[in-house]
Amino acid sequence: MNHAFLADAWRRSRRRDRLWYQEKLMPALQASKERQARDIDVSIALAEELLKAYNEPVPQAITIAPHVLTPMEDDSLMKPIEPEITNLFYGSTEKGAAEKYLKARYKKAPEDRFYFRLTKQSRLKPRDVNHGRCAILRDTFYRKNNLAPDPIHYSSPAGGEFSICSEYSCSFN
Repeated sequence: MNHAFLADAWRRSRRRDRLWYQEKLMPALQASKERQARDIDVSIALAEELLKAYNEPVPQAITIAPHVLTPMEDDSLMKPIEPEITNLFYGSTEKGAAEKYLKARYKKAPEDRFYFRLTKQSRLKPRDVNHGRCAILRDTFYRKNNLAPDPIHYSSPAGGEFSICSEYSCSFN
């Protein structure tokens, strides 16, 4: 979005607010004053200050000239490749010509191959996308040793009668 659109939208919004305050708020405050509402004079004074602020002229935006870019004749990132290295790729009919070309090309440092310094890929292992949750799952979900007997609280009730209870009823048989 450009500045002119935003400035126009802002002006329209202020105009809408000002009209609303003039048409709705001030008559409502005046009517409250006639009914002798308490402390209404303070609200009327605040509303009048607000309307004065809305009626103040807005300073015009300063237009900034765009940057002038000078185009280069050659806009490539790579420096020209030597003809003997290019011949390894285009002048060969045997298999593996591409690998020989790349090996010869990579013998030169990146500063000698490119005009601008390129960012190097990090040699660090990428971080785990689970953000450390793998260890929690591994330690809590998977067993560390062979099958063990179920805990005591999984066993059936000891002695006595057991009942089938639900949320709505409980029957002792």
